[in-house]
Amino acid sequence: MPVGKIKRNPGAIGLLIISLLITLFTWPADRAGGEAGVIPETVRVGLMQNAPRVSFSFEGAYKLVDIETGRVIAEDGGKHRWLIEDAGGLLAVLRDGSQIGIFSGPVRAEETGSNINVLAEKGTLLHNGDISGMAVASGLNGDVQYIDAARRDYYLMDGNGQVQPLPRGQLNLICLEKNGQVMRYRGNLEVRATGGGLTVINELPVEHYLYGVVPAEMPASFPPEALKAQAVAARSYLISQLGSYARYGFDVLDTQSNHVYGGFNKENPVTTRVVDETRGLVLAYHQQPVAAFYHSSSGGFTENSEDIWNSYLAYIRAKPDPADANDKHYNWTVHYSVEQLTTLVNNKLKSYAQPGELKEFSAITDLIEVERTSTGQRVKKLLIEGVDADGNPARVSISNADRVRSVLGLKSALFIINKEIGPDGKMTGVVFTGSGWGHGLGLSQWGARGLAEKGYSFQDILQYYYTDVDLVANYGMMIFAGKDQ
Repeated sequence: MPVGKIKRNPGAIGLLIISLLITLFTWPADRAGGEAGVIPETVRVGLMQNAPRVSFSFEGAYKLVDIETGRVIAEDGGKHRWLIEDAGGLLAVLRDGSQIGIFSGPVRAEETGSNINVLAEKGTLLHNGDISGMAVASGLNGDVQYIDAARRDYYLMDGNGQVQPLPRGQLNLICLEKNGQVMRYRGNLEVRATGGGLTVINELPVEHYLYGVVPAEMPASFPPEALKAQAVAARSYLISQLGSYARYGFDVLDTQSNHVYGGFNKENPVTTRVVDETRGLVLAYHQQPVAAFYHSSSGGFTENSEDIWNSYLAYIRAKPDPADANDKHYNWTVHYSVEQLTTLVNNKLKSYAQPGELKEFSAITDLIEVERTSTGQRVKKLLIEGVDADGNPARVSISNADRVRSVLGLKSALFIINKEIGPDGKMTGVVFTGSGWGHGLGLSQWGARGLAEKGYSFQDILQYYYTDVDLVANYGMMIFAGKDQ
């Protein structure tokens, strides 16, 4: 495979300052909502919007604060159930079912006393879902210790791999009821009234946020160097997006619109260690943080940004990606009857059609491939022909590869079309055969896995998928041998 700037590298992070120039970059103040040149160490994550009520409890020590007045509403060591309801633009706060006040808000739950953040600095925080039945390294000599987590909920693994149980009182976690389950989060929780309901925000250090992102975006079973590349890409994308939802009071959403963020529930000791080992590292292009897009599988080729969406980004360029080859996302097929295809496309056109364009077909009669991306692999422009409700000929042009795959409900725009034709010469169905999953921009997660298995370092992987980027320490910290110097 063409490797460009990739070179074999032992992968030791101690070589980082030799192989890459580590610099401190700045950005305009309006991107971060703060002082120019200062990158915030915390992130505000939108967990819920327009909710009529919010139910939560605590593990550890917290206080509820009325942000407008600074007054402490109550303190809780993990004994109570809290409910905040929308009271016509105000916040009605209830404890164990009894209302204790109405506040203009926002209301924030803040950590007090011993907390998870202090403990996490001493090592990797584990909970029983992480280590029950798992083998945990015990020391540096390769010995393995099996942990029985039946009696305790949390453990701390130090730098030597030694695991110690932690009393529950030392931990601070917010337990939020969301989508029918209890989600645990580090940091603080803020609830504010927005007129249309309640917005719930989790504010926490960037690195702790990434603890809940990396395992949600890439399997923890992937090689460490691939996971490190994912951690840096996720951190870079986050930094580039801070403040995007400022008018709503937070920076990013916890969904695929930004990153999938699973909070403490999703954390895994393997990926937590990876985040720690790449702490603060960000990709930059001309000293600006890059929107380091990534996707599951490229199908063998990544693409130029303007072919997938509309904007030209010099650091998102097309690359052959043979290391991406896998059995999970290659050679898939999707079959639609004309009726199924018509229903699918009509539902998508409600969102995508331009003013004056057809909003609905009564039947689709043909699909015509008009243009492919620069690699020749993905369908960039597709013409859909059919008839409207009055039986008149109608057509809609779908442009950019990501929109094509979305309108057709496919995993990727890397496909070929096989039309099924009836005895009357009319199309009766269509079969799409393709490879890949996702938009195809930037880092391919399966490709990163393949490169890591071939011995490439995370630095190599990042420099392959992102063109002409530098690896920088975004907090001004020099990273060497996995420790701050």
